[in-house]
Amino acid sequence: MIASDIPVMIALGAEMHRESRYASLDFDTNRLWQLGEQILAAPDSYLAVVYQKDDEIVGFCVGYVAPHFFGNDLTSGDFAIYVLPEHRKGMVGVKLIKTYDDWCVKKGVKEPMLGVSAGITPERIGKLYKRMGYTETYMIYKKPEQNS
Repeated sequence: MIASDIPVMIALGAEMHRESRYASLDFDTNRLWQLGEQILAAPDSYLAVVYQKDDEIVGFCVGYVAPHFFGNDLTSGDFAIYVLPEHRKGMVGVKLIKTYDDWCVKKGVKEPMLGVSAGITPERIGKLYKRMGYTETYMIYKKPEQNS
């Protein structure tokens, strides 16, 4: 991905936001633009996109590498993986996960992790992750939305 792809990524982020459990939270294109620039500039950030024949981006994966809490071994995680609904039956998700795995190996990650927190087809995504060698390890709890 390059800087000129940021507007397309923001548009895909809007699609993801609309169908995710985050839909009731605000969406700020300026914040996402800044985040896109930070990710492109950071050596420990990861961004991959999948293009279709007409050079349309149909999916993305954004991740990071960091030392784990207790020491210096590297772990990784994703900020988001998203594939447009009309491209979910193909290999776009598999390609994104494979490139993420390859990147983790190159970075020396000891424990790669992926999450299923957006609430978009979690059972289906969990099955894909398991087929690709990941195990279900953690659970996330959240309180109901608070009104200020």
